Amino acid sequence: MRQMIGLCLLLPLAACGQPAEPPPPPPPPPTYADFAGTWDAVTILDGTPDPVPSRLASTPQGGGWTITLEGRDPVPMRVSMVGDSLVLISEAYESILREDVQVQLRTAAVLADSGLVGKLIATYNSPDGQEVVMGTIRATRAAPE
Repeated sequence: MRQMIGLCLLLPLAACGQPAEPPPPPPPPPTYADFAGTWDAVTILDGTPDPVPSRLASTPQGGGWTITLEGRDPVPMRVSMVGDSLVLISEAYESILREDVQVQLRTAAVLADSGLVGKLIATYNSPDGQEVVMGTIRATRAAPE
C-alpha cells in the first residue's frame, strides 16, 4: 500500500518532464538611429480621395527631422520616442490641400515590414476655427541619391 501511495505521488512529477526553456528576452526598443535616414512617405487623410506624397528626412543620428512636400521647402519637425514609436510634430505650414490654411501634422509610426507605418493627425487652422483630420502614413526608405 505504501508503495502504491509513493508511486501515485511520483507519477505526476514524472509526467511533468524537464522544465521548459524560458522564453528569450524581448528585443531592445528601437532607437533614433534605427529610424534615421530618408523616407518616401504616403499619407492618406480621412475624407481625401488622393494620397499625399512627401519625404521625411533626418540626420544620420536620427535628429533634425523635416518633411518635404512636392514643390515646397522642407518643414522642420520635432521628434521624440515613445516606446517603439517615432513621434514627429511639424511646424505649422500652408496646406497643399486647403488654400490659405495653415496645418500642423503629428505622426506616430513604428518600424514594420521594412518601412514605417503609423497614424497621422492633421490640425487645420482656418478663419472658421480648427479642424482635426485623422489619417495614416506609410513610408519606405528612399533610394540613395
